Amino acid sequence: MARAEGAGKRELACFAGLLVLLLAVGLSLVWLNIERWDMAYRIERLERELEDKSSLVAKLEVEKGNLLSPQRLRKLAKDFDLAQARPGQIRHLEAGQRP
Repeated sequence: MARAEGAGKRELACFAGLLVLLLAVGLSLVWLNIERWDMAYRIERLERELEDKSSLVAKLEVEKGNLLSPQRLRKLAKDFDLAQARPGQIRHLEAGQRP
């Protein structure tokens, strides 16, 4: 009888241990799935952000090209009565030299 009780307790302990192990594995799988979804949302958000920034860079490149176009610069120079510098009007300074 004592032997049967010991075997029954051992079986119950094994069953409880197996149940705890299965519960831990199940919770781990649920946690990993939640993390996977969070990671997917983060990746999607970062991809959108990258696309937005790439679009902004392209727009800024076009704007830079327009602002620095020779035609625009000539027109601005004419509007402000600017002319090409004459000899002697340009001073070349070395680094750290005061004018």
